[in-house]
Amino acid sequence: MENPKTIQIDSKLIDKVKSAIGVALEYEAATKGKRKLGITGEVGEVLACRQLGLKLVLDSRSEGFDAVDKNGLRVQIKTRRSESEGLPSNTGRTSRFSEHEFDYALLALLDSKYELCEIWRSEHDKLIPIIEKQKRRNPSLSSFKQVAQRIFKYSVFDDLRRTLKSA
Repeated sequence: MENPKTIQIDSKLIDKVKSAIGVALEYEAATKGKRKLGITGEVGEVLACRQLGLKLVLDSRSEGFDAVDKNGLRVQIKTRRSESEGLPSNTGRTSRFSEHEFDYALLALLDSKYELCEIWRSEHDKLIPIIEKQKRRNPSLSSFKQVAQRIFKYSVFDDLRRTLKSA
C-alpha cells in the first residue's frame, strides 16, 4: 500500500477549526437551532488527531480512512455531537462505515459546543461483525462502545495542564 498524503495538526489548523465552530454556532443560533452547517465529522477528525497525535489523511474519501497513527496503522474516525447538554445519546448512530480496509476505528464524542469529550477505540476485527449487522453499516453508539475502550475523557485538569505547559 502506498503512503497516503497526510498533515500534522498544528495550531494554525486548530485556529481555523475554532473559527469554523464559531460560525457554525452563530448559524445555529440565527436559525434557532433548526439548521446546522454539517461540520461535525471534520471537527471530530481534527480534534481526535490532535489529541492522539495522529496525522490527518488529506483525501480520506479515496483512501477509505481518515488518519494514520505513528505506526502507519489506518484509522477510520466517526464523530457524534450532542444536541443538548452532556454527551450524545447511546441510542444515536455513527455515520456509515465505508467498506475500505482500516486497522481500527475511533468514535469521537463532542458536546453541543464542539468540545471533544471522549474518544473510544475499537479494533477492526471486533467492530466488523457489528457494522455488518446493520443494513446501512452504521452501528449505534452503544454497540460501538461494547467492543471498544475509552482512551480519552475530557477533564478540566487537561485545560489547566495545557495552560501551565504553554506559560
